[in-house]
Amino acid sequence: MANLECFDLLEVTVDHCIHGSLAQRAEIFDLVARIPINAHGVGLSIGTDVPLDLAYLDQVAAIVERLHAPAYSEHLAFTRVPGRDLANLLPLPRTEAVAEMIVAKVRAIMARIPVPFLLENISYVFEWPDSHLSDAAFLNLICGEAGAGLLLDVENLYLNATNHGFDAFAFLDDLSTGLVREVHMAGGIVVRDPGLAKPFLADSHSHPIPAETLELLEYALARHTPATIVLERDDRLEAADEILGDVERIRACVDRGSKNGHGKATLGKATGGKETVASAG
Repeated sequence: MANLECFDLLEVTVDHCIHGSLAQRAEIFDLVARIPINAHGVGLSIGTDVPLDLAYLDQVAAIVERLHAPAYSEHLAFTRVPGRDLANLLPLPRTEAVAEMIVAKVRAIMARIPVPFLLENISYVFEWPDSHLSDAAFLNLICGEAGAGLLLDVENLYLNATNHGFDAFAFLDDLSTGLVREVHMAGGIVVRDPGLAKPFLADSHSHPIPAETLELLEYALARHTPATIVLERDDRLEAADEILGDVERIRACVDRGSKNGHGKATLGKATGGKETVASAG
């Protein structure tokens, strides 16, 4: 709050508005008249092979309206199965059949919530044996068929490319033109364990953005034109200098892209309850 003037908008997790305490919800809604707010979700579990929770979607729709949010985004993942909350964003098998299921759900969401809907690429620990589509092809297929946009998490892309051995730059080249509507940036941690064949990069949203992620952002901005870039931060929130420093580093990437004739974007920072975004243009 002490640095609110440093940002152009906030990104709010809609589930905090639904399940948060009265004080937390009041703090979020008090910001509506002070700064633009994006709506982001973690509780939809669009990848669970059961019908959508329409009561939950109606709650989301009410929150989106109250926030005056220009779009609603969620993760391309599943977080629960019938009778059990898995407490993690888990990947889907990248197949045409799964894509068809997700497309039908996205269309239902878009019919129920009257703002653009975006799907976010997640970081994943494992892949399903029957996955045969690439990450980019899977996203292109779903978003193209359903008419949804992509919330490109560049940190997740960097982690997945490093952990699973694919080319992150080729991924960005393969995304359909016009697909990327928003971007998430973050900094994670390196997990080292005797049981691991090599160190594993984890998306903890707790540390400064690594140089490799900034390089991918600059490459992405030369090919795609997101309206908003959000810096996510869920831990070590007292490190305000790190957070503001990351926003300035993102601004510098956008400024370089603007000088090279690429589009402008809005930049940002996110927390578990509220996510702040600062403009780069």
